[in-house]
Amino acid sequence: MAWGPDNWIWFTDQDGKVSRLNPETGQIVDILQIKDYYRKRLGLASIVLHPDWKQFPHVFINYSHIQKDSVIVSKLVRYTYNGKTLVEPKLLHQIPGYLGHNGSRLVVSKDRKILWATGDLKQKETIQNPAFANGKVLRLNLDGSVPKDNPYPGSATWSMGFRVPQGLTYTSNGNLFIAEHGDATDDEVNLVLKKKSYGWPRIAGFRDQPEEQKLGADSAISPVKAWTPTIAPAGMTYFKGNIPEWNNAVLLTTLKDQSLRVLHLDENQEKVIGEEIVFSKKYGRLRDVCVSPSGDIYISTSNRDWNPPADFPIKTDDRIIRISRAGIIPKSARTVKKTAETETGDAATLYTSFCESCHKADGQGVPGSFPSLVTSKRVTGDKAELLHFIMKGSLAPTGEAMPAFSFLTDAQLAGIGSYIRQRFGKSSSYITETEVANVRETITN
Repeated sequence: MAWGPDNWIWFTDQDGKVSRLNPETGQIVDILQIKDYYRKRLGLASIVLHPDWKQFPHVFINYSHIQKDSVIVSKLVRYTYNGKTLVEPKLLHQIPGYLGHNGSRLVVSKDRKILWATGDLKQKETIQNPAFANGKVLRLNLDGSVPKDNPYPGSATWSMGFRVPQGLTYTSNGNLFIAEHGDATDDEVNLVLKKKSYGWPRIAGFRDQPEEQKLGADSAISPVKAWTPTIAPAGMTYFKGNIPEWNNAVLLTTLKDQSLRVLHLDENQEKVIGEEIVFSKKYGRLRDVCVSPSGDIYISTSNRDWNPPADFPIKTDDRIIRISRAGIIPKSARTVKKTAETETGDAATLYTSFCESCHKADGQGVPGSFPSLVTSKRVTGDKAELLHFIMKGSLAPTGEAMPAFSFLTDAQLAGIGSYIRQRFGKSSSYITETEVANVRETITN
């Protein structure tokens, strides 16, 4: 979703369609149907418009495509707007793709370069190699060629070490921020710098685990913000507008957490110094955000995608919602305080924080992606086998990963394991901390 030079909102949808929305009347005009895109989950990935629109009415779009040999690729294609539709598609750049973990987001810098945030494709061995495009922020000329001043000669790589980026934005002074999904922990927002590594897959978050600390302080740049439990950050944009309380902040939409995060920046726009959480669970999953020149905020929902939350979609989904100032925002409506329960968590809260986004509140999962716990023999079977699976994780044949949850304490794992068995497996057999400790010992040894 992007604010266009015509003062309309330009957006893509899951079915390969590009449209324009008149924010004053609500009129929607479809301007392109991409026929060769490949939809496993989300459809088109990103859209950005040329900043010199009058001279170059170009639209850059990133989407996945499956070739005749069944190989998935990720395309960067430039279209020209003729006043009615998008025409003259030109393939600028193509990189490997995957069933998931493609990312991505596009922005254009002040020096007229395309910055393209790519997912890791679940290929961890190449994320830290600048010769490969996965898990990177790529930097390209507007014609798709590699700039001569890139840090690695002949490579589009600008920085590396990202997992699944879904947000990318410049601030008013030209700093570039990226938002990415972590695995079981540490969703992150990072300040992107030239020729720097951000750790993945060796480091997640603040390098606070023993194995991470062995790598040394200079092995990766730490995030400016991280979240555990994860929130699934998505689209983001810098804000300076008609809500003074939010000026000089990055607005970040979230999917799992179903909220808009207001990340307040320091005066140099390098650090996050405060966070507000608004619209929590009000509109469901929030996919993207943009800001009009007058300072109004527009957020888009994502409740009809592959992983809808409980109680959604509703009849009016999916929507683009305008947020404008109507008065002073009460602090109670702007801030969500974490309680001791959500920090440490009883078993039900832990399940909600770490398991529900995939396996759902009713344990039924998502067909074709995440298995049902209600029908799982692993849930009702041997306790040690279940604990081993939870702590080690797994990569299913479909490519959907079960992350490892060994970072949880013995008490937390015993609580989650018992909760799953009792609620979904109808088992009265509890899991004890001693049983967790015994399984943990077999894993670490």
